[in-house]
Amino acid sequence: MTSDTGRSGIPNWMSAYIDAWNSHDPAKVLACMTEDVVFDDKGLGERLEGTDAVRALLLDLTQSMSSDYRLDWGELIVGTDDLWGAEWTMSGTNDREDKARGLPNTGRRFRIQGLSIGRLRDGKVAEEHLYWNMADYMTQVGLMPEAPAPATV
Repeated sequence: MTSDTGRSGIPNWMSAYIDAWNSHDPAKVLACMTEDVVFDDKGLGERLEGTDAVRALLLDLTQSMSSDYRLDWGELIVGTDDLWGAEWTMSGTNDREDKARGLPNTGRRFRIQGLSIGRLRDGKVAEEHLYWNMADYMTQVGLMPEAPAPATV
């Protein structure tokens, strides 16, 4: 990983990456990725390869989930010059209907915590594997009932 860091101690490439996500501008996010990026979203069960596939996901995120989502970094795990990992939180409002998945707009707020592990190539994200809990998100936005409390003995 590059040693170039900003005032917060976060590598400059990582600050630019989170800023790009928070801009909701797919072109800015894709500028932080290699053309052959692998974006493996474990929560959705979708593995995307290449910037065209990731562009479609980014457009879908704003059109079919949330118009006001925001990402924030948590703990950063630094590996080698090309490996990285970071905890993150995505928050926002479920204010968009997802017609493709049959999910209505509930208007409820959500806060998803997750972990990304990836590889860099030439200062850009070449791979990102996202781990997060889809059931927790679905419960928060009212699309899935809360699990019953464990029985007491």
